[in-house]
Amino acid sequence: MSAYNHTHSGMLTFLLPSLPGPGSPGLLTILGLTYSTTLLGNGLILLTICANTHLHQPQFLLLALLATTDLGLALSMLPTILDALWLPVPTISKDMCLLQMCCLYAVSSGQSSVLLAMALDRWLAVCHPLYYLAFFTPSHLAWTSLAFILRATIPLLPTSLLIPSCSARNLSLPFCFPTEVLQLSCGGLGWNYPAVSMFTTVSMDIILIIISYCLVFWEVMKRISPIGQRKALRTFTAHLCALLAFYGPLFASAMFPGSLPGSLASLGLLASPALHPLVYGIQSHQLRRSLLDVLGCPSTPKVAPRTKGPHH
Repeated sequence: MSAYNHTHSGMLTFLLPSLPGPGSPGLLTILGLTYSTTLLGNGLILLTICANTHLHQPQFLLLALLATTDLGLALSMLPTILDALWLPVPTISKDMCLLQMCCLYAVSSGQSSVLLAMALDRWLAVCHPLYYLAFFTPSHLAWTSLAFILRATIPLLPTSLLIPSCSARNLSLPFCFPTEVLQLSCGGLGWNYPAVSMFTTVSMDIILIIISYCLVFWEVMKRISPIGQRKALRTFTAHLCALLAFYGPLFASAMFPGSLPGSLASLGLLASPALHPLVYGIQSHQLRRSLLDVLGCPSTPKVAPRTKGPHH
């Protein structure tokens, strides 16, 4: 089969791989469970934080931003994944591919920025509590959000000039991941531009996140009892696994485009949005109680008062 080297009505079209493909009979179920967990978990976190004014604190507002980026990542990939699952010959036009590529890049960059802000938030709250409230004011949060938006959108400005326009190609992923699409560029910077941009931005985030969590972990381990230390170690391990689930597939897809099968790359990029509600949300007792209240379930069982009477 040719590389789909023709256009429909003068419009450049990319050919997407079909899913689940041979040897993956359970992929549809796994993708369905992953998407259900992502949409339900992050949606409930957003609903809980919006419905409870006492949760309008920096820690939970950053968690709401993380849930928003998780939903954005999952929904950006959803249309083409559905096409790859149900259509015999899934395709995507150049304009739609450019839109999806920009959304995935912006959401991934924004998600990395939010994870960094959450790590710095915990570092200030634990290691420098006197400066915490002075730093995380509403105005500072607004300026921080604006910086996140600019950092995620400014690198996207040249991408419309880099996307290939000479011929259509087969994509190895069921979505337009920036580095793979720009690798097909007919000359120019190709995939080096998004790969270098993503690597320098995300690698700096990872270094600062690791330093922040290590300082928090060291400070907590000095203060609490052995039982609390084991709990802190479990929390630290859970956060580390959540970071690996996000940055691992992201780096693999960015630095080695086309090396992962479409099904594994899809599940890898969807793993972190599904894990974040469990790691960052459910572990908070305050958020968990508010979530149970929103769902109509009492956070603590109500015990009827015992009536005083004669003993039989």
